[in-house]
Amino acid sequence: TTHAVVTGKPLVMGGSLGRTEATGRGVMVSAMAAMEKLKINPYKATCAVQGFGNVGSWAARLLHERGLIVQAVSDLSGAYFNAQGIDIEKAIQYRDGNKGSLEGFTGAEKISNDDLLTLPVDLLVPAATEDVITSSNVVSIQARLIVEGANGPTSSKADNVINEKGIMVVPDILANAGGVTVSYFEWVQNRLGYKWTADRVNRRSDRIMKDAFNNVYKTSQEYKVPMRIAAYMVAIDKVSKTYKFRGGY
Repeated sequence: TTHAVVTGKPLVMGGSLGRTEATGRGVMVSAMAAMEKLKINPYKATCAVQGFGNVGSWAARLLHERGLIVQAVSDLSGAYFNAQGIDIEKAIQYRDGNKGSLEGFTGAEKISNDDLLTLPVDLLVPAATEDVITSSNVVSIQARLIVEGANGPTSSKADNVINEKGIMVVPDILANAGGVTVSYFEWVQNRLGYKWTADRVNRRSDRIMKDAFNNVYKTSQEYKVPMRIAAYMVAIDKVSKTYKFRGGY
């Protein structure tokens, strides 16, 4: 595997510290930034995370570390709910010792994945697959904030309803960009021939993610559009300016 060409490499082959948790960490940073804007106290906030793979489990772990009560998580075996909060470290340990599955986890009661999506939580993190929030269940969504860890978890029809309900959505192209950000860092380190510490990777990634969120949020407020549209506007503006300075049309 060639340095500075392929990213996501094992550490021994030139990979970057912090890459494994980078996408989930970006979800956490986006969620914390959004909660600050919505004046949601993280130490009193409740959360549900759909998906307990790399992205979902890291997002749940990092949100839990920052004070949120993670009431529900899920994987292919179903969803698991505990009103007092799930011990995320125990859930991860159980999954890792149970062939990657939460089946049989006793730290919460089992519910359906559909039920998880409609829980009355402050924060909902769909971090599993696409099209899980649809026109058939969107009317039952009760979360104040949705941060998309998965790619395309919300259908276009559901998106319109969510906007009408006044629920903030941090879109996938923003919220789960932590992974590609640290992949870029990996390329930079390969080019330099020098490995950064995990703390340096995390600090730089967190700053980039928060700056990106603030830029999109500012655009959303200025033009009175949803965060998803604002994210597209910011992206198109960058491309447009690049073409202009390069002499394109």
